[in-house]
Order: sequence, then structure tokens, then C-alpha cells
Amino acid sequence: MKIAIGIGELSGDLIASGLIKHIQKNYPDTQIIGITGPNCQKIGLKSSFNISELSVRGFFEVIYNYKRLSRFRNNFLNYLYEQKPDIYLGIDAPDFNFYIEKRLKRSGIKTYHMVCPSIWAWRKSRYKNFKKTFDHLFCIFAHEVKFLKNLKVKNFSFVGHPLANTFPILPEKKTSRDKLKLKHNGKIIALLPGSRNSEVVWNTDILLKTVQILNKELPNLLFMIPVTTSKSLYYLKYKKHALGIDNLTLIHGHSHDILNVADISIIASGTATLEAVFLKKPMIIFYKLSSISYLLFKALLKSKFIGLPNILANKLVSPEFVHKKASAEVISSKVLEMLNDSKYLKNIKTEFTKIHKAHKLDTNELICKKFFK
Repeated sequence: MKIAIGIGELSGDLIASGLIKHIQKNYPDTQIIGITGPNCQKIGLKSSFNISELSVRGFFEVIYNYKRLSRFRNNFLNYLYEQKPDIYLGIDAPDFNFYIEKRLKRSGIKTYHMVCPSIWAWRKSRYKNFKKTFDHLFCIFAHEVKFLKNLKVKNFSFVGHPLANTFPILPEKKTSRDKLKLKHNGKIIALLPGSRNSEVVWNTDILLKTVQILNKELPNLLFMIPVTTSKSLYYLKYKKHALGIDNLTLIHGHSHDILNVADISIIASGTATLEAVFLKKPMIIFYKLSSISYLLFKALLKSKFIGLPNILANKLVSPEFVHKKASAEVISSKVLEMLNDSKYLKNIKTEFTKIHKAHKLDTNELICKKFFK
């Protein structure tokens, strides 16, 4: 069997790599092709199509890069026509993958999509095209099941979240400290500006201003940033030295370990917030957009929250600050408040444990049962 996998960003690359490992171990005769990223490359998925070419954020940023993105998409689609896979699995990136899936489905290729588009948050009408676009949808969030049933969507199944299986219900902090060779005994704050280079550039200033404010308020702090690319590492080193910040450690990779050792994390909204949930770590979520993108985002958003922890809990469990409200002054003030609230820090572990248990299924095998039935 030949399976093609389409991903659009680092979170999809992480999901794909776990699934590929599972297939390699349990279904060794399977050939896997598709778009690759750093995690997929590590386990041997070589491809001339890389997610680095799809690294764009924001509504108008996508429009600006439309020609380049369309060229990549069309080249990838032509490659798939030539390869004739038995199955195509699109992971997230609906604007990219739906186009591919619909055309492959028309040509007789079995198409699957993993990660339900956020129709509960915006553009609800997209569900009407599900049947024409793919044969089956794999949902990874528990709250989507009831929502899709109410819409009378039938071609879907809940498979849990792949990341939920990566973490134990009771995380071990010492292991992460040992991996990081950490000797610091004071408070640790993790800073996660995002995985894309564009996100790092966009979000770094607010995080480093927050560091400067907190350094004036609290002694013996250590700030840590996990870095995903050499370009981002170079940029962050430059900013760190320009501002003279000595208590900031930059580490290539190890995002899970950094989150695990942190007392609090400040995270740009995205998959990293879910990783913090599974590690039972308190966090502050922020989301910065250009002014025009924000106006569109605000007009389209139907959900009360932007952060996955709050969406999954269906209440505000992690503070979130969007656009102009996401200032260094506001975020640093909230950090100080949270560090002094022992009751909140205890309750957050209980809330996140509930979410973790609800999403901890044998995700990869549930998917493979559909592929290899």
C-alpha cells in the first residue's frame, strides 16, 4: 500500500511523524510519501516538498504569498497524480489540504482528513462540503463529537489527540531537568513565541519586554525559549544580546522538557498550549495579529475563547490576551498574580488532568484500522 501525507506546519509534522513510526513498526510493507518537516525527516521521510515553504501567518500575509503557495500546492498535486497513492491523509491545514483532497477524491483516491477545521469557532458552513472533500474525518478533540453529530455529519470518528499519548498522566519533572542539565533553583518561566520563523519575529519583542519587567519585580528568575530553526536561534541571540538579558536560555528543540520544568509558560496561541495542558502546566496565552488581520479575525470568531485549554474546558482556565490587550505590562502583571495564587496552581492541574484523560486514546492504531481494514 502507498500512503501520501500532506502537512502544512510543524504541529502537523509532529502528528505525521508519530503515525509514520507506528505504520513502519506495524505495517512495514507500506510506502509513505508526501510533504516532510524536521520530525518526519528524522524518521526517514525524504521529499522535495517541505513545510518550510508553507510557513506563512495571518490573513493578508497568505494573500501576499498566494502565488508562491499556489505553485507549491499545484506542484504537489501533480506529483500525487503521478504517484497514484492508495490513500491520501491531509493533516490540518484545511485551506491547503481540502483543495488537494477534493481533487484526489474525484480521481478515485481514498481521502482522509485529520484535525477537524475549527467550524465551532468560525466559518461553520464549511461542514457542508465535507462529504465532497474527503471520505473520512479523524477528529482529535472530544468536544467536536457532539457538535458534528448535531450538524448530522456522519463520515467522522474521534481518535483522541496524538500528543496525549506522548505524555504520562503524571509527568516526571526530574527527567526533564536532567535532560536540560538544569541547575537553577529559582522560578523558571518558559517563553514560546511560535514554531515558524515569522511567528518568532512577530512575537519576540513582547516576550523580551515582559522579561525586562519581571526582572525588576522578582529576583533569581530563569527564562527559557525552545527554538525550532537555526534562523530563529540567530535572531533570538541577536535580540537577547542587544537588550543585555543574561538570564535567558535559548535551547534548540526540547520544548516539552522546557514546558515541564517551567513554573509558568507564556505561549503564543497554538499547539504548544495543548502540550502545556498535557504536562499540567499553568500558562498565559497571547495572540498578536496585524490590525487588519485582527479586524477580520474578530468578525469571524464565534467561540468565546481563542486558547485550546479554554475551548476544551469550556471555561476560562488559562488567561488569554489578544492583539492590543497582549502587552508586556499586562502579561507580566498576570505572571506575578499567578505565581502567588497557590489555589489556582493546584486547580489547574485538576482541570488539565481531566482534559488529558479525555484525549488519551490509541490514536495511531485507530487511524490504521481505517486504512488497513
